[in-house]
Amino acid sequence: MKKIFVYMALASLTLTACHTKAFYENDGIPVEPEPEPEIVYEGEGNLEKANKDGDVSETNSTYAWKAEGTTITIDAYIDTGQYMHGDDEFSGGEYCIGWFTLPIATMNEFLGLDVRTDLTAATFWGVDPDGTKLDSFSSYAPGMWVDAAGVTSNWSAGSAFWQWYVWEGQGVTYDMSQGDYPGIIYLGCQPSNAGAVAGKTVTSRAKLTANGTEYDWIVNFHYSETEKIVEGSGKLKTFVGDNDEEKELLSQYSYVLAAESGLEITVEVNTEEWIDSEDWMIGWFDLPRAEFKEVTGIDPAELDETSFYAIDDFGDPVEEFTSYKPGMWVDEKGLPAEGWSPGVAYWQWYVWGGKTDKNGKTIGYDYDYEKHPDIFVVGGNPGNNSKVTFDVPFTSYAMMKTADKEYPVSITYIFHEMILPETEGYPEGVADGTGTPYPYGGGADGDHQISWYFDKEGLTVDVDAYLPTIKENGDWIFTAATITTEVMTAYLGIDDIEKLFDTSYFYPLNADGTPSGNWTTNAPGEWVDADGNATGWSTGHMYWWYQWGDHKYEGHFTEGLFLVGTNAGNVSAGTIVSKAQLGDKLLTVKVTFHDSYPTAKSGKVGPHSYSWAITSEGVQVNATISAAAMDDSWGWMGFPLNEVYVNQAFGIDVDTLTGDYETGFYPVANDGTTKLEKWTSYIPGMWFGLDGNAGGYSFWQWYTTQEHEFPGFYNMFYVGKNPGNTYTPGETATSKAILGGKAFNFTMTVVE
Repeated sequence: MKKIFVYMALASLTLTACHTKAFYENDGIPVEPEPEPEIVYEGEGNLEKANKDGDVSETNSTYAWKAEGTTITIDAYIDTGQYMHGDDEFSGGEYCIGWFTLPIATMNEFLGLDVRTDLTAATFWGVDPDGTKLDSFSSYAPGMWVDAAGVTSNWSAGSAFWQWYVWEGQGVTYDMSQGDYPGIIYLGCQPSNAGAVAGKTVTSRAKLTANGTEYDWIVNFHYSETEKIVEGSGKLKTFVGDNDEEKELLSQYSYVLAAESGLEITVEVNTEEWIDSEDWMIGWFDLPRAEFKEVTGIDPAELDETSFYAIDDFGDPVEEFTSYKPGMWVDEKGLPAEGWSPGVAYWQWYVWGGKTDKNGKTIGYDYDYEKHPDIFVVGGNPGNNSKVTFDVPFTSYAMMKTADKEYPVSITYIFHEMILPETEGYPEGVADGTGTPYPYGGGADGDHQISWYFDKEGLTVDVDAYLPTIKENGDWIFTAATITTEVMTAYLGIDDIEKLFDTSYFYPLNADGTPSGNWTTNAPGEWVDADGNATGWSTGHMYWWYQWGDHKYEGHFTEGLFLVGTNAGNVSAGTIVSKAQLGDKLLTVKVTFHDSYPTAKSGKVGPHSYSWAITSEGVQVNATISAAAMDDSWGWMGFPLNEVYVNQAFGIDVDTLTGDYETGFYPVANDGTTKLEKWTSYIPGMWFGLDGNAGGYSFWQWYTTQEHEFPGFYNMFYVGKNPGNTYTPGETATSKAILGGKAFNFTMTVVE
């Protein structure tokens, strides 16, 4: 709850009305009138923050602010532990500590001006601790990043930052919408730097002038002491082959190691993946004992079975570790099991290798503990997997004990039937409302590239496939893109995506446009021969299918996945077209199989078209833009240009050239040779004018090493314009660059 207090004392009516008399009281001795008390503005409360679902709640961190005299002071009292590690409300590890509102109207009254318009970079500026005036704010203006000493910094070295969401209309973009949060003070830190300032105060300073008066602006970040905590998370690993090659799994681990509360480990098991491995080991991760010793002061390797032991359901010590020591077999409730036969899961920490146990036996492990020191291994008995209830956690407990300290250890298992990867690796981006009235998407996928677009005729999917890779890998599925069900239903004008499973609405066609009967692969999907006629997989050259909801096949999980594949034993170089009726529209799937990397391509994106060609002279990219389809957005269209094809042609690696224009990919003037100072759009990319030189007319960007605004568009070539400019049919312009010593030109032409 935030409170704002305004203290203002009014002068007495007597003083206001009788000025002359006031100077001659006390037997005629003149006295000065008492000054009116100074107005003090202040407020306090808890900082707010949004959780992962976007719900706003109060944090444990508090704030207090005061505007008095010529000083504005903000104090943030930060619960460092909550900020760094999160709790039920907050995930922790984020840049945002929290925010509060510094009311615009109140500050206007205090300063006697409108802070939104009257304060500018010339009247509100940052200063270093020694008073040095800074040329610019180092965070979103007005705002500062500072290091632990309060010296201006950047995000990577920053111990604190603040931003005041107040400069509406001055071209400042903030982390959140200023319209939703007018006047907030947004406070944060580089999460990895927060531990270093625990228990300390970091101060950022600025100054501002208002009505000829200079004011001090002071922001103090008071970080509380915090329990020493180390966290880790990631994917479990397994060993492959005789050389113990490491392979990352989909099963996951996380741990929290705290100086007071001990060690908590959580393992989430991809049961399908584990069972398929036919191994008793689920996986392992690195849990260095040196890290444990640093936090707790205990070296687990120096403990024995009297000071490191498992605990039963009554909290009593278990007589024996039942797996490699220290380690336990447990049942489906997490309770100690008498070995592998009844046990469903086990854990082992490789810290006692080579020691002698209390029975005089040398402790060894499944793997060479000297080659793999300190790893934490988890596994189970595959034959007892039926005892486990999926998604229900169970925990094994142990205790580490010294003369004066106890450190609980817990290992929680959560068996999931399946853990899906974060992405299937296919292009997933959808561009909508960016210069064309229809959505589109696509990108590069290894040696292949795929694009799709809607227009008034329907949906077109256009693929370039590299045949040698398909033949070598025997790929039945070689590429895909995501066309979300929301996009599909919106542009088909249907309410329910299940309508696509109605064969009276969506059905396959032969090459001559006649219905071909039932789907010949997973519905809705079709196998076709080299001529585009319906066939089966044994004689098929190409197939496609669209997946959503319950209609997902062969382990795919992405909603709206449009897959394209082939029978590698049948296919040869050439173009195959498959068609289907899609309500009153048409689906066209065009796949060109190349026996060498493509060197030319032409295509459409809605009302616009494009082409590119790779020759011995260089790369020429063309965009033909429909003036009738232009709107007030920044973009026109994007289409794939796979850097693999350019790299192969010129023997270069575009990814190593795009970071700096001097390293082999740089813009030039319209004479084709004069190097320009820098890229004027996202690297590599240019804003350029009708004369081809750098300017603010139109732009191109090639999404190679960076994705920019459109995540998921790999190797997309994106073109657009300044919506404030007008474009006339017949206008054309060429922007030029040099790539690996070759010409790299982009030509834009406007048509009706």
